Amino acid sequence: METEILQKKETKKVPHLRFGEYNGEWKNVIISSISNKITDGTHDTPKSVNEGTPYLTAIHVKDGFIDFDNCYYLTKNDHEQIYKRCNPERGDLLMVNIGAGTATTALVNVDYEFSLKNVALIKPNNSVVNSDFFSQVQRKNGLRLKHQLSSGGAQPFLSLKQIGKLKLNIPSLPEQQKIANFLSAADKKIQQLTRKKELLEVYKKGVMQQLFSRELRFKDENGKDFPEWEEKKFGEVAVFLKGKGISKSEIAVDGFIKCIRYGELYTLYKETIKLVHSRTNVPEKELVFSQKGDVIIPSSGETQLDIAKASCVLDEKIALGGDLNIIRSEISGIYLAYYLNGALKYDIARLSQGVSVVHLYSSQLKLLKLTLPSLKEQRKIAVFLSAIDTKMEAISQQITKTQSFKKGLLQQMFV
Repeated sequence: METEILQKKETKKVPHLRFGEYNGEWKNVIISSISNKITDGTHDTPKSVNEGTPYLTAIHVKDGFIDFDNCYYLTKNDHEQIYKRCNPERGDLLMVNIGAGTATTALVNVDYEFSLKNVALIKPNNSVVNSDFFSQVQRKNGLRLKHQLSSGGAQPFLSLKQIGKLKLNIPSLPEQQKIANFLSAADKKIQQLTRKKELLEVYKKGVMQQLFSRELRFKDENGKDFPEWEEKKFGEVAVFLKGKGISKSEIAVDGFIKCIRYGELYTLYKETIKLVHSRTNVPEKELVFSQKGDVIIPSSGETQLDIAKASCVLDEKIALGGDLNIIRSEISGIYLAYYLNGALKYDIARLSQGVSVVHLYSSQLKLLKLTLPSLKEQRKIAVFLSAIDTKMEAISQQITKTQSFKKGLLQQMFV
């Protein structure tokens, strides 16, 4: 995707960035004028079956793609009744028209039949609008439309009549095609990177199961087996401490002290914490600080599985907030975080108590049974799993970079 083929334009109804061979203003139209049909699927809830014809609801229409991997299925008879109404085909545009995802759109890119519920279907007139271009421009417009609908207070909803009246600007068909090809290349790259990351996540999960069940073992530097793993109670091999409260209002962008709050374990951090995102100016005497290799687990959360979330703090002198269990031991902290998040996740979840708010106490963690390899084998496992996470992080950065690049193009290539 070479950006030098684009040139700046300043005319009314002309994009800021445009392919050099095109000129003239874009035409303002409404969706009904460029569509052969605007309809929707069923509003009922047919009974799903284990296998049959795919059946999509609003949750399966994502921004730019359709989630067929997790869709429902209908019997042939139920499907035929719904399909007669909408008959989605390759090149049609799906648009969620009720609920939180209203205005989310995706292009149909499969040739097999499927049914719809609470999803509008637009059949573009290909003599005036390119399907891929239509999808791109409506995805861009959908972001603004979604914000407008969600700010109204009531449940977002778009009638078929309202969808037909939605406005957009379009150039000539040849220019539409060129824009669509250009942006589709960015979409394809994002999809490929996303799939690559998903495969790595599956691989990581599988290899963790093999490592912690000892189906897969490393050798030492001489090619010999490491010693057998030993069973210990957590309280026998670790010291447990508590973090000290740092409120949200005490987080300061220009703070002198790096800090971690318990909620960030759910949103920002994985098994290792290399870069600390928050800072505070709370006096040091009022804080609890990390030692290198400490493992932290929330002591409160919304669900039992949520609370079973461990991270290793790689640096010392990091302030650790309240509602954090701090685990300090001679065990490799990185290994321990992977082990707790992998093999022991459900065991930790079962230890937690509470309904609306779940709590996890150090007194409970101390009773947890661990099966531990030697320190050298721990480190080998930690290095291996960390390398997988490093690859996934690199892919995530590529995805973010490509998404930002495309977002910039969308802002400047459309009127």
